[in-house]
Amino acid sequence: MTHTYELSVIMRELLAGNKKAFQDLYDLTANDFYFHIKLIVNNDEEAAKLIVKIYKSMAMRLGRLQKPEDAVKWMNGIMYGHLMDWMNVHCSTMLMDEEMGRFDQMPVVPVVEGGATMFTEAETATLAANYISQLPEVHLITALAYFYDNIELQETAELLQCEDTRIKTRAKYAIRLIESYCKDYAKQNNIEIQPVDTHMILLAFVLLAKDTVLPGKRELYFDIAQAVS
Repeated sequence: MTHTYELSVIMRELLAGNKKAFQDLYDLTANDFYFHIKLIVNNDEEAAKLIVKIYKSMAMRLGRLQKPEDAVKWMNGIMYGHLMDWMNVHCSTMLMDEEMGRFDQMPVVPVVEGGATMFTEAETATLAANYISQLPEVHLITALAYFYDNIELQETAELLQCEDTRIKTRAKYAIRLIESYCKDYAKQNNIEIQPVDTHMILLAFVLLAKDTVLPGKRELYFDIAQAVS
C-alpha cells in the first residue's frame, strides 16, 4: 500500500465524519489487501473472511488514526496484524521450525555460465514471479512487507512480531531461494538471466499485483457493511 492523493482525500473525509467515504476506501484498497492476503492464505473462503475482518477492524479503530498522512502505516498495522494472527494458527509448525533452525542454511544457487538466449529484465521478473508463491509463508510475508511495501526494517520486525535480525535473515533467504529457482530454470533451458536481487523481487511482486482483483468485490462489501453497521 502506498500513500496517494486519492487516499489522502478519502481519509480526510473519513476523519471529518463522512461515513460514506468508508466504501470509497474499500473500493480503493480492497484489491491491494487481497493481493497480500491471497499470497499467504491460499484459500478463497479464508481470504474473504480476512478481508471482512480487516475492514471491520479499520472501521472500529478509525478513532485511533490522527492524521490522513499516517493512513498507510495505520492500515499496514491492521492488515499485517490479521495476517500474523492467521499465520500463528495455520503456520505455527513452520514458525517453530524456524526457531529450531530449519532455515538457517541458505539455499544453494546453481552456477550458470551463460546461455544461448539472454532474458531481459522484464522476462527475468516474469520468471521470478512464477516462483514467488513457492516461498515459505514466513519468507513470503517478510518479502511482502520489506521489499514490496518498502516498510523499514524495525517497523517490519514489529509488524511481523520478531527481531530485526530475523527479518534480515528471512529477506536474504527469500532472495536466495528465488534466485536458485530462476538459475536452475536458466541452466536447464540454456538461457542467461538478469541478476535476481531486491530490485528484481520487487518487479516480480509488482507484476503479480498488477492484475489481482478481489473476486465478488461488490458482494463482499455488503458483508463488511453489515459487520460494521
